[in-house]
Amino acid sequence: MNLAALVVAHSGDVKTAERLCWLQLEWLARLSSDSGESFILHNTLQPWINVGRLRALQGDADGARRHFLLAEYMRDRRAVQLGPCSILAGAWPLILAAEPEIPGVLWNVYAIDQVKAYMRSGDPARALAVISGLRRVAPPASHPFITEGEILILLRSGRAKEALDKATNVTPERPSSEMAFLLHQVAAMVALGHEGRARRLAISLTALVTRTDLEYATPGTFLRHLKQLGLLLEKVSEFNYARAIYLRGLEVCDKHEDEPLRLEFVEGVLRLAPNDAASAKWRSRRDDLLGRSLYFEVRRKNGIRAAHDHPSIRHLVAAAESMSGCSSVSSKALRSSRA
Repeated sequence: MNLAALVVAHSGDVKTAERLCWLQLEWLARLSSDSGESFILHNTLQPWINVGRLRALQGDADGARRHFLLAEYMRDRRAVQLGPCSILAGAWPLILAAEPEIPGVLWNVYAIDQVKAYMRSGDPARALAVISGLRRVAPPASHPFITEGEILILLRSGRAKEALDKATNVTPERPSSEMAFLLHQVAAMVALGHEGRARRLAISLTALVTRTDLEYATPGTFLRHLKQLGLLLEKVSEFNYARAIYLRGLEVCDKHEDEPLRLEFVEGVLRLAPNDAASAKWRSRRDDLLGRSLYFEVRRKNGIRAAHDHPSIRHLVAAAESMSGCSSVSSKALRSSRA
């Protein structure tokens, strides 16, 4: 059901996506109660977090934040109420035994999603205040995520010099993290007017990502970094390198589909080489994608109505409702979720 809610959210129907999350929580509460098995409740963590992410998408950062604090309850072995689901203090050892990776997941959510929620709501001052508290609480493994969030806030607040200093002084442990901080350096250099330095670093990154297969945490992370690098190369007028990056992105999308980013890469290629011999092929692929994509992000950008009523989305929602054993969330659960 998590996947169903994600698909529905991507179609642009955030309210229905949240309703599916609550249906899952109610179903899990009944299942745990009927079976007497507390370890089942490890399945409640993701839908609870997803409700927070959906609230953040709607600009409700304060309402979203409490959904991202589970790491504190886990650390202190405290009881917590997740809507209709009660996780007792003694259930945490069972939950962690069932899913050993949960601590890392919850701390990453704790470090990343709180900051993202306030950034999305347009409140950089609150986001920075949250970051100062995160460093005191989160384990060291989460600190690179916290630092990256701070750099992004500084960049968006026009404080490029501070952002550059922080991005330069980080020592990342993974290739994906290293690439992220290098890209932030390029962005800060561009903002400061240091185009020569930005150009040299961006070109060296282009050589790296187009000639080697980097070990990334996920293909999605690699694709987002390619998009960012391409846009930065355009800003420093390195259009041939930018086009090479977009073509690399399309190559990766052939193995790991991401429709919104595929569209970004196709449009980048067409923008930079509209009269290229292959432009007709890329226009055809773009038009095909626009004609079949159900992603709200893709459809909105091109003036196409959201796909809420598409048969595939309706059938998916009906199947998820059927799986949960009910067709609506109780008013009591909804009221408690807003408390």
